[in-house]
Amino acid sequence: MNPGKREKILKAAIKVFARDGFYNAKMEEVARRAGVAVGTTYLYFENKDDLMISIFEEEMVPIINAMRREIAGQATATEKLTTFVRVHLSFVEKDPDMAHLLEVEMRQCSKFIHGYHGGRFKEYLDLIAAILVEGQIAGEFESSISPTIFKQIVFGAVDQIATNYTVSRARRINLNQAADQIVQVLLQGITKK
Repeated sequence: MNPGKREKILKAAIKVFARDGFYNAKMEEVARRAGVAVGTTYLYFENKDDLMISIFEEEMVPIINAMRREIAGQATATEKLTTFVRVHLSFVEKDPDMAHLLEVEMRQCSKFIHGYHGGRFKEYLDLIAAILVEGQIAGEFESSISPTIFKQIVFGAVDQIATNYTVSRARRINLNQAADQIVQVLLQGITKK
């Protein structure tokens, strides 16, 4: 198998899925955009769901690596959490096609909904949990907070803002302001002092 062809198919699928939506996208259009025969796509990917999961798994690697580098450059868990939120939302702004794919279209993929068991997504969420644990050990964060619940709360917040950003192209929200609000709520809560 030719890794160059596989890469072309993946890149073409990102554009086609983002433009047409996962549900409406056709493998024929992915093949045309990649410059390969339709049958060639099936040599590399079982079906459209398999192609979508492959995109997710492979495209998450550089995202996770970049996030690790950004977090590692921070001294405290508070700074790491702030960085995580800001960097996540900056990814959305920098690559709207990929963001649309990951935030909206991925949820149309039945294999992702019913048969995906974590992989890169778990690895990404575990970065959040590790920040909490580090902050708990350092005495920055409340020790009774569950890392499992915390990572879901943080990801849920950034995911919802990112989804709103990608679907409301006419009225885009300010992602920097959104990041600041998320961090403020996470670190200070909503109780009036």
